Amino acid sequence: MTVRCRGSVNWLTVARVSGVFLAFLIGSGFATGQEAMQFFVAYGLQGVVGALLSLSVFFYACASLMRTGKNYRLIRNEDVFGHYCGKFIGIFLTWYTMIFIVAVHAIMLAGAGATLRQAYDVPFYVGSGLMALLSLGTLLLGLSRIVDIISSIGPLIAVLTITIAVMALAGHLPDIKPGARLVSELDLLRASPHWLLSALLYACMTLPGLASFLPAVAATTGSEKDLIYSSILGPGLYICAMLLVVLALLGNITAVYQADVPILALASEVLPIYGLIFAVVIFLGIYSTVTPLLWTVCERFSEEGTSRYRLLVISLTLLGYFGGMLLPFGKLLNLIYPTVGYAGLLFLVCAILKDLRSLRLASGGVK
Repeated sequence: MTVRCRGSVNWLTVARVSGVFLAFLIGSGFATGQEAMQFFVAYGLQGVVGALLSLSVFFYACASLMRTGKNYRLIRNEDVFGHYCGKFIGIFLTWYTMIFIVAVHAIMLAGAGATLRQAYDVPFYVGSGLMALLSLGTLLLGLSRIVDIISSIGPLIAVLTITIAVMALAGHLPDIKPGARLVSELDLLRASPHWLLSALLYACMTLPGLASFLPAVAATTGSEKDLIYSSILGPGLYICAMLLVVLALLGNITAVYQADVPILALASEVLPIYGLIFAVVIFLGIYSTVTPLLWTVCERFSEEGTSRYRLLVISLTLLGYFGGMLLPFGKLLNLIYPTVGYAGLLFLVCAILKDLRSLRLASGGVK
């Protein structure tokens, strides 16, 4: 084992953990632009402020979860929820998270199908099925291989998404304010009635999933200082990318608001051939999220490499594939994601109370 001085930072570890964070969040919702549309763009310029509010929640939650995973070696999500929320709320959140992950898995597969259909006119069931097969194959390799594979995908997608957003903004900066005013007149799906609640729900809806994955990653990597830097870099890059996408969509709102995959429509506006290429990037973004999400469920009920694990992976993949056929992608996301945000809000309150109590104990305020 390598021993490093207390003040040093292993930037390779920081980059790796930040990459995992990015890849985990850049799934079908972000990569397609539906999250940006429903949680931020639909509220005009207030949505821009909302994205900054989401960032503050990400900073705190990411640092707390990774520190907890590192200090207490918490691998299973039930241990994480029990640590923060106590026995009864912890049990509720554990089982709720299992159900929500299966539902989000279906959304991811639906997003893959919608992306390939819009870009290449591939039948929906073919695109969704291809994603299901790729995720299935990776899951059978185990967590270490998942981290190695997806940690490089998140930054790649963030860079390409930012490139598209910047190119789209370059010719439409004057259109942002008119676009922000226009959204109130358009028939857009909204995550909640108010932009402030929407911003809070956006950050909170990721917490049950992050609580199932980040502590396990942190428990096997780096020093606490490495993880603190990762908790700043990962969320910071993510929200910067989100803000650019939000502004670009506002500036091109008339061209993208009816699309199942708004970011793909945006890329096609910039350069048609780029839109075709970027569809592959979106597909990879969905893959980078759907795979570790489903792993958290399979790992909860079985051990990697066993027959039970393989059977569970196959069964849940099939359930997600057919479940993704029930509603159009955008409506499916609008139905499930905000609901998950309320459960995440409960977890956030529990986490803050737990951390405050720990600070009081550390300072000698509570005997």
